[in-house]
Amino acid sequence: MRTSVLASGIVLLAVAGAAAGYYGGEFTAPATVHEVAPPAPLSARATDPPLPRKTPEPSAVPPLTTDELNFHTQNFTIHDDAGSPLGLAIRIPRGWQLTRDPKMPREVKFLDPLKERAVRVESALPPPATSTTDSMAQLVANLKSSQPYENDLRILSQTDEQLEANGETRTVSTLTYTYIPKKTLRYVIVRWIATDGDDNATVEMSITGLPQDAAALRALLLETSRSVHQTG
Repeated sequence: MRTSVLASGIVLLAVAGAAAGYYGGEFTAPATVHEVAPPAPLSARATDPPLPRKTPEPSAVPPLTTDELNFHTQNFTIHDDAGSPLGLAIRIPRGWQLTRDPKMPREVKFLDPLKERAVRVESALPPPATSTTDSMAQLVANLKSSQPYENDLRILSQTDEQLEANGETRTVSTLTYTYIPKKTLRYVIVRWIATDGDDNATVEMSITGLPQDAAALRALLLETSRSVHQTG
């Protein structure tokens, strides 16, 4: 029986912490929020007003374009909660570096040369099986509860659809949002993919960048969603 995988991914997400802190500078995109921020001290909850919403600083980074996305197949291994290895393959842009966090064996991230954009792929979540739609709803709730007011979280879209991939149809659910973890506005797409012919999420990916990257990030999402598969 094939082992299911749930990627942040895509998701660059402990969500967002739901932001999962990514790497370097402003690159902190929420991964999937499996973690919730610690509660405020009791003395502060009723009296401290929220900080004002941040005003994002303009980014001097040139927009990512679709012409820069020269894809190749990348094979890698992640580990499930029991420590068992799971081989995966995905088409990713050339020059994007695969990185690992020893504390997060279930996921890998691919960072662009500037470390401003990333693709996060996470391994299977524990049972019970969860539909792509319910997985998305859970993350939306986690984001709203974990992101402070000043980070100006904005949910841009939530969609459910069918995706053609190598002669098969995959059910996918996609969440797009923006927020300001530090100084610049981050643009995040999280997608849950059912690869086993039903509607249960087996892969979760998160793709993070800047608002001016939106068109290229959507092209990246399409290629990675169609190509990700289990190996071995």
